[in-house]
Amino acid sequence: MALDPKAWPAKTAGDLMKTEVVTIPETAPLTEAVRRLAEHRISGMPVTNESGHLTGVISIRDILDYESQEGGASTLAVRSFYAVADDDLDDDFEFGDVEVSEDSGGLVSDAMTAEVHSVDVQAPLSEIATKLVEHRIHRVLVSRNHKHVGIVSAMDVLAALLD
Repeated sequence: MALDPKAWPAKTAGDLMKTEVVTIPETAPLTEAVRRLAEHRISGMPVTNESGHLTGVISIRDILDYESQEGGASTLAVRSFYAVADDDLDDDFEFGDVEVSEDSGGLVSDAMTAEVHSVDVQAPLSEIATKLVEHRIHRVLVSRNHKHVGIVSAMDVLAALLD
C-alpha cells in the first residue's frame, strides 16, 4: 500500500536538511572514514578532492563491500559500529573509542561511490523520498544554485513523516 504524497507534510529539502555536513578527503585512509562515521554517528558522508570539490559519497556499506573484497581487517571494526545500540552504551563510552585496524591500506577513493544524488533546496518531501527509493540510497545532497548546501538522510524523511 503506497502512501499518498498529497497527504505528506508540505516540507522541502531546505526544511529537512542538515547544513553542518561532515566530509572527508578522497585521499584519507579508510580507517579515518570509519573513525569519522563513528564519531559523528552517521552512516555516510560526502567525499571531496584537494580543491574541496565533491567527488563522491562514502558509506559504511561501501567500506564493508571494499574490505570484504580486499580481505581487510577493518571490516570487524565497522561491523562493531553497527552492533552497538545506544541503549547498550555506558555513559563514558565514546564512538571515537571504536578500534579500527590500521592493517587496511585502502583509501576513501578506493571504496567511495562516485555517483552523487542531489535535490534542489525547494524539492518537496515526496521528491526526496522517491529519489531515495529509486536509487536505493540513504542520503541526498541538497543544492541551491548548483552549490551543495546541506544533506537529507532517509531518517530525516521518516522523522518529517511522523511530525
